Amino acid sequence: MASIDLFTTDNLLRYISEWDPREPAHTKGGYMDGEIKIPNVEGKLRMEIQTYPAEDVDKLVANVHPCLLHVVRIGKGKREQELEPVPTYYHWKQVFEIEDGIVKIINRKSELDVEKDGITPRPVPEIDEITKVDGNSIVLGRKRGQLNLILLQPKQQARAKQTEATVTKVLADRLQKGKEKIEMYEQFFKKKNAKNLKRVRLRVDFYKENGTHCGYSISPQTIVDTGNKEIGSMDFYDATPHKSCIRGGRKIIMVSEYNLAKDVSPIFEVYDDFGEPRPELDQFLSQPTDFNRRNQTIIFITPPQPRLHEITENLNNWTIKLLAKRKGDGYKSNKMFNFRYIDHEFNSCPFCDYKVDSDELVKIEAGIEGPKPRQKKRIMTCTPVVCTEKRQRIQSTDEQSCGSSDTSSYLKSSPAYSMSSSYEMPVNTPDSGIDIPFNGYNSDGGYTSNSDLEYTTTLTQEDLNNLSAMTEQAKFVVVEEDAQFPKGRKLRLL
Repeated sequence: MASIDLFTTDNLLRYISEWDPREPAHTKGGYMDGEIKIPNVEGKLRMEIQTYPAEDVDKLVANVHPCLLHVVRIGKGKREQELEPVPTYYHWKQVFEIEDGIVKIINRKSELDVEKDGITPRPVPEIDEITKVDGNSIVLGRKRGQLNLILLQPKQQARAKQTEATVTKVLADRLQKGKEKIEMYEQFFKKKNAKNLKRVRLRVDFYKENGTHCGYSISPQTIVDTGNKEIGSMDFYDATPHKSCIRGGRKIIMVSEYNLAKDVSPIFEVYDDFGEPRPELDQFLSQPTDFNRRNQTIIFITPPQPRLHEITENLNNWTIKLLAKRKGDGYKSNKMFNFRYIDHEFNSCPFCDYKVDSDELVKIEAGIEGPKPRQKKRIMTCTPVVCTEKRQRIQSTDEQSCGSSDTSSYLKSSPAYSMSSSYEMPVNTPDSGIDIPFNGYNSDGGYTSNSDLEYTTTLTQEDLNNLSAMTEQAKFVVVEEDAQFPKGRKLRLL
């Protein structure tokens, strides 16, 4: 008797582009584990595996599903992708031949099976051995020698390229109906019904060599796409804090690993000291009602718990667990957090009286309003800085090194210096963009490793009197772009 059983009930569905056999390093995982039992029939058998919808879908699409099947070729330590045809819209079904315990795949190629030059055909065989029958079973798995089968999801028509498989193309190939009929079927796999695309079963059919149908089976297990927020995985990264007064009123934040569906809410549950849930005692817990849900965050205010003593009357050792629950399918998050309510002490409660979290009233912020016509939701606020202070120009070394009377009078009139006993002469300009000062002087006239562009040194009155001689010995000087050079003085610049 034919049958198919899947040990895998959840997988992350990938797009065709993520598994494209024409591209290197496009192996993403997601192999189905299971077992197919073939009927006891002599001679050659033809086996067809196709995608099939979940049990609770509309009757109109009870026998059709747009997801694709792809057979991966695992070789010695690597994927032999040159043996795989490029998945396209008619690969919702895979066909095999079984003879003498050998299982061979009948590959169906398309115009996509060419090399990157667009002309040379890819070396995909028409028929090729992929696995063997073990007793009366074909094993599905990820290892070499097993049937390496994965699910791929097609794109919606609006998002796909011209050559890519879409939900519309797959349904058209399966149903062989007109455009209007196809559009009607397509509505069951998009928008509010998109979760039907994310739940898949498998159907296997067997035919004798003369074409007689000799058995079929539909997997009792449904594979769910873990990447879908409405029916997939829901794991929480952290929650804080883990304690509240029995009067409630403390703000708690839960952070999810993935985006959350709109019907996810925080809940409390009672567990015994063996770590087992006690659902009959949950009636004594008040559940959070004041909460705000964002993409990956839940913020709520702890409710008062006036009936905790009734739990103690029924169970001596118990704990409260904080977790999240999705209303649509009743799924609860795997990770739970220990939560504790403490008794309220008059005038000495750390939360009510001492206000350890905040001096303000604890509340949930409203957040940013949604977008409206001619009104942006995302606004960047910027405060322009207007500079009204005029910067003082600082003289360069060149202007101070001239010994002529004109230059001396120029130095005396400069507002950047005063005639005190010591002077600090910054060489860098205010507009240079470099604010690192350098203190010190090298005897060889060079720079130290602290800065290659600027330095600050202190000159005494004696140094100023001999400034002209010092400048003549210097290898170079640094000047501002707008510095006025004294006439009759030659300056060597680098």
